[in-house]
Parts: sequence; C-alpha cells; structure tokens
Amino acid sequence: MNYPLISEYIEAIKSAEDNFEELSYLRPVFDTDGLPVMSAGGFSVVFKMKDEQNEKFYAVKCFTKEQEGRSESYKLIADELEFVSSNFLTSIKFYEKELFVDSGQTKETEFPVLLMDWVEGEALDKYIHDNANNQYALEILSYRFGKLSAWLLVQPFAHGDLKPDNILVKEDGSIVLVDYDGMYVPAMKGQKARELGSPNFRHPSHTEEAFGERIDDFSIALIALSIKAFSLNTELISEYCTNDFMLFRIEDYPHINSCQAMSSILNIVYDDELTSLLGTFMIAYAKNSLNFVSPNMFNLKNPKDGQAYAESLYNQARNLCEETKDKSKINYKKAFEMFYEASLLGNADAQCCLGCCYKNGYGTTKDYTKSKEWYDKSAKNGNSRALRHIGFLYHDGIGVKQDIKKAIEWYDKAIDAGDISAMVTKGAIFYYGIGGIPIDYEEAVKLYTKAAEKGDDDGMWRLALCYQKGKGVEQNPQKAFEWFKQSADKNNSNGLCDLGVCYHYGYGVVKNYKRAVELYEKAALDDQKGSLWRLGHCYEYGQGVEKNLEKAFGWYKRAAERGSAEGQWRLAQCYRYARGVQRNIREALCWYKKASEQGHEKATDVYRLLKDSSF
Repeated sequence: MNYPLISEYIEAIKSAEDNFEELSYLRPVFDTDGLPVMSAGGFSVVFKMKDEQNEKFYAVKCFTKEQEGRSESYKLIADELEFVSSNFLTSIKFYEKELFVDSGQTKETEFPVLLMDWVEGEALDKYIHDNANNQYALEILSYRFGKLSAWLLVQPFAHGDLKPDNILVKEDGSIVLVDYDGMYVPAMKGQKARELGSPNFRHPSHTEEAFGERIDDFSIALIALSIKAFSLNTELISEYCTNDFMLFRIEDYPHINSCQAMSSILNIVYDDELTSLLGTFMIAYAKNSLNFVSPNMFNLKNPKDGQAYAESLYNQARNLCEETKDKSKINYKKAFEMFYEASLLGNADAQCCLGCCYKNGYGTTKDYTKSKEWYDKSAKNGNSRALRHIGFLYHDGIGVKQDIKKAIEWYDKAIDAGDISAMVTKGAIFYYGIGGIPIDYEEAVKLYTKAAEKGDDDGMWRLALCYQKGKGVEQNPQKAFEWFKQSADKNNSNGLCDLGVCYHYGYGVVKNYKRAVELYEKAALDDQKGSLWRLGHCYEYGQGVEKNLEKAFGWYKRAAERGSAEGQWRLAQCYRYARGVQRNIREALCWYKKASEQGHEKATDVYRLLKDSSF
C-alpha cells in the first residue's frame, strides 16, 4: 500500500474537523509561519493537535511508508498499555481508517493514525548538552533514568528502540519514552521484530529472531552507564554524546576493552555507582541479557540528599532576592536557575517561585503557560501560595481567560489550605465589587478581620481602612488607628503611611506632625506613593519639618514619576507657580495631563484651561 506525501497530510490536517472520522474534535496547532507544528521521521510524520474542549494536547502520527504487521502490532500494543499506569509511558490508540487524505500517491482515501498524548520535552542528548554546565541536573537525570531502567527491566514488555530521540526529558526533569514502533508485548511471542533498533544502541549480535522482553537490556545498560559517566565528567559530553551514539559506536564493540571511550570511563571508576553500572554493562555486552542481574543495580541514590538539597537551593534563591536592598541589582538569572533546580527535585516552594519568575520575567522570558504549569505542580505538592497565585491568573486574565468566580474558587482552596493572604485578596473583591461581583463590605470586613487576627499586615491595613471610612462596620477612628499601628509595626508601607496620616490630621490620636513625618519617611523607603507626596506637603507647608520648597518639589517629583496622580498634580502646581523650581508652563501642562488621565478632577479642570489658553 502506498501512503500520502507529507505535504498531502499537512493539507488534510489543516481541515481536521472535516477529514477525521472519530477525532474530528482535534485541531492542529500552528507555528509562527502558519504551518501545523509537526516532526517527520523515516516512516511517519507527527502533528501536534489540541482538543478544543479540554485544551489538552495530543500527538497524531501519520504513516508515510508501509510496514508489515503495523496495524495488528499497534492494536496489541495499545491493548497492553491500556492497563499500564506509569509516567514513563504515554497512552496510545490506533485508528485503522481515520484520516481522509486526497492523495496523488494512491487510490486509497482513508488512512490509519496513531493517537498519543503530546509530550513536551527535549530529546535525551539535547537535554544533556543543554545541561553540560549543570552537574546536578545530570546527576538527577542519571538517578531518574536508573528508576526508569529498574522499572522497565521487570515489565513483560519492551520498548524495542531505546535511543536519545525516543527518550524525552520534560521541563520538570521527568523522563518519558516515546515511539513504540518496535515495542514487544507478550501477545507477540513467537513473532519476529519489525525493526532492530539503532545500530549503536543495540547489541552487536541482535537479530530479528531475538524478539522478547529482554531486547532493551543492552541499551538500558549502555544509556545508564553513559549518563552516569557524563554526570561525573561533563567533558565527555562533547565527544561521546549525540542522538546517534553514547560512549560506544558499533565499530567499538569488537574491541570494547581497548577503545578510547572505555579508557575515559576507567579514569572515573572511583565512583562506586559508575563501577557497578560498568559491570552491569559488561554483563549485558557478554550475554545480551540482564536476566541474571537484579534491577536494583539501577537504583542509584538520590543526589545531594534530594529534598534537603532542594530546600537549601530554594532558601539561597529567596535570600538572594530578599536581602538585596536595591531591587534593580538582584541577580534574577541566578535566582531563577536555583529555583529551577530545586523545582526539578520537587520542592513545592521553589516551584511556586518559579511560576512567579515565568509570570514576571524574572531571570527568564515571560511565559504565562509555563507559569501556570509550575503553579499547578506546586499546588499539587501542597503549596497554598501556589493556589492563591493560580487565583491571581484568573483574577487578572493572565495566560487564561479572566474569570473572577474561578479566581474566588482558587482563593477558597488557598484559604482552606491555610493561606492568609488569600483571605485579603478575596476580601478586596467584595470591597471593590471586582469583575461583576456585588460590593459586600460586611463580607470584606469578615475576611479582613480573619486575616488581621492571624497576623497579616495587609489585612490589618485594609481592616483599618474599613473602620476609618465606616465600610462594613461602624466608623471608628480609634479602631482604625489601632489597626494602622499594628500594620505599621510589621513595616507594611501602606500601614506606615496611613498611620502617618492619623498623626498628621489627628484621626484617632493627638495630632503630631513630627511623628507623621517619621512615618512617611519610613514608608518612603519602599517608594510608597502616598508617603512621597505627603512628605512634599510637609516640606511645602513646614509641618513637622522646616519649610523647604526645593525639598517639597523633589518629593512631589519622586511621587509623580512613580505614577501618583496627586504627586503629578502637585508637581504641576510647582512648575506653574514656581514653587521650588523655575516656572515652566509647558512642563506643568505635561504633568496636569498625566494626572488628568488618571482621573484627578482638579488636574483635569486646570489642564483644559491651560490647553485652551495661548500661554
């Protein structure tokens, strides 16, 4: 039977909804050039598809050449894997006459496809090269491939073509085997192999008659030995790691004891695990089987004590971000790398921080899809902050469709998991009536109170505002002052500023300009915008400090440049009336306009007046 050309498959896939029989719910994923995302091999082409209903991605494999027994083999493989629960494999389903293709190569119009879960990852050799300067990543890779090896050796089936292209390493470091064309399952007993596998990864005496559950033994031993060697001596990677071979080529096998690669390995046999893997490989080389070797030989120790090391990395990265006073000098790239390493080890806190890195572009390129993926991983590992951050994504419509109700669902999950800040965020939704949610000050106060009583400084500040304004509670300046003070005592910049306001105007406390200025100055260390222009006000009118119009202008300018509408209005006034600066109507007009665009009513009126005048 002849099969369509790749170009003909592309045209069919573009109209998948019309050309698929059972899989008409799938749609192709297109690249930046408007072409379906795909990869082609010797016998097939694989398209990336998306289920529009659940947004899940799939791989659809279409065949370009005939292979004897393909249909029957894939049916047997699919039946076997249906009941295998393992993250090392992906599910598959074979469809006999599924895709309609208008082909000039054959009179046939309906062709088989193989449906698989889409695996986003790097081929083993590429991952190793990309992490050649990250020894720990290679140690983890060696450990994880050992786990895969120990598992695969006790299965009644075999992959049949283990090589770098068919071993994908996902972003979280987990390993998945793909391409099951050469797989053996028990129902195939007595058959001949449909393919022999890649020459440099199969035993030199391997034939199509030797088709059974042990056909992976030699390649398992070879790849496990290779990865371990690369993790111990990364200089070996450039010479002995490609998609075509690892350590040994087929021409090395007749004189394996004296080849150059073996000499390189013998230089690092000081490592007990490498020595054991080398011995295992030599048994596989001698017997073409590991039938008499315990799979436990591949159970390597988790490097650096796993979680303890991950926690150490996480703490280092957090300290790097939090202890640098000048935020512009934070080495986000280094922090990102440490969060990433700790995340691969399963550290939930690091995974949440990694989600923030991808969301904000800290040390890496912004990627909202990856951000949510890492938040999801963190949440599944029990991190309550990650639940709240997922809520933020739906709250703001970042990487997902904005959905306040869904955001609230995630905030509730975070609250149930003990996240106090989620109470505050949810309270703000009811306080401001965000996303169509009706304003409910009483509900907001309940949430703010719970958070405040649990020690959350932002909850304290927001609860104080409610008492100050009489929103959801009876107006009470004294209680407002008390909660502002508790928030300020925790160095909350908003609490510091508003406590300063209380002292400035005598709200709930005796008026004290000097104390107000002290609090404003402390809040200004965090560039709290309200404190910046209020300090300008104090200097302009000599309240708590000696009157100084130049300093007043400087504080107004700082507030204006940081986006404060009030600061922009006051800066414009300075330029207009030459307060602490030379008179400049054009500059004044510019700042009036900025303040007006933020809804500052006075600025709007003056801007209209000046704009229409002939100054």
